[in-house]
Amino acid sequence: MFKTKEGIYNFIYSIGAAIVILGALFKMTHWSLGPLSGNVMLAVGLITEAIIFVIFAFDPPKSEESYAWENVYPELLDSHATPNPRHSTLGVQSAEVKELQVSLSDKLDQMLADAKLDAGLFERLRAGIDNFSNSVDQINKTVDVTGATQKYNDQLTLASSHLESLNALYALQLEHGKMQSEYSKKYVENMQKSAAHSEKFNEELSGLTSNLNNLNRVYGGMLSAMKS
Repeated sequence: MFKTKEGIYNFIYSIGAAIVILGALFKMTHWSLGPLSGNVMLAVGLITEAIIFVIFAFDPPKSEESYAWENVYPELLDSHATPNPRHSTLGVQSAEVKELQVSLSDKLDQMLADAKLDAGLFERLRAGIDNFSNSVDQINKTVDVTGATQKYNDQLTLASSHLESLNALYALQLEHGKMQSEYSKKYVENMQKSAAHSEKFNEELSGLTSNLNNLNRVYGGMLSAMKS
C-alpha cells in the first residue's frame, strides 16, 4: 500500500476524511470522550481537513500520457503517432483479432455448407413464406365472410323478433277492437231501451194530462152547478 506515492496519498486522504467525519459526529450529537468534546473534535477535524488540502496541493494530477487510451480507441493512433513501448502489443492484438474474425467467417461458411443452406434453400423459404402469407389472406377473407353471414343471421333473428312483436300487438289490437264493438253494441241496445222507456213515459204523461183536463172539466161543472 505504501510502495507508491499514490498509495501513501490515498492512506492520508482516507484517515483525514475519517477524522473529519468523527469531529462532525461528536459536534452534532454532543458526545464527549474525556477531554475530547464536540468542539475539540470538530476543531481537530477541520484542522485535519486543512492539512489534507495542503497535501493535495502537492499531489500533481496525472498526465494524459499515463493513460493508454489507444488501447480502447485505436483510431487515436495516426500516421505520425509514436508507438508506446508499454503497449507495443497493440498491433499483435489487432492481427489476432483479424485472424479470429477470418477464422469465424470460415467456420460460419463451413457450417452453412454442411447444413446445405444455399441460395436455392433461401429462395424456397421465401416462396414458402409468400404461400403462407397468401393462405393467411384467404383465411382472413373467409373469416370476413363468416362474420358477414353471422351478422346477417343476427339481423334476421332481430327482424323475426320484431315481426313477432308486431303480430302480438296486432292480436291485442284485434281483441281491443272486438271488446269495443261489444261495448258499442251494448250502448246501442241501452239507447234503444232508453228510447222505449222515454216513449212509454211520454204516453203515461199524456194520459195524466188528459185525466187532469177531465178532472178540471168536472170540477168546473161542479162550480157552475153550485153557483146556479
